[in-house]
Amino acid sequence: MNDTPEGRCFEDYAVGDVHTHPLGRTITETDNIWFTNLTLNTNPIHFDAHYASQTEFKRPLVNSCFTLALVTGLSV
Repeated sequence: MNDTPEGRCFEDYAVGDVHTHPLGRTITETDNIWFTNLTLNTNPIHFDAHYASQTEFKRPLVNSCFTLALVTGLSV
């Protein structure tokens, strides 16, 4: 059994550190709409362009749960 931890611990990071990752993903409007529908999210800020244009953001926001799922998936 190997007792050497894989990866870094919280204490190994310093403010301002930059770490590049070989994987990436572009989120499309379709990705966001599919995830919003899949999770039954009824908040129009995530899928209604007209509604979103009336807000301070001016366009639909990516569902934060989708962002979390994507980042988690890319990190493993």
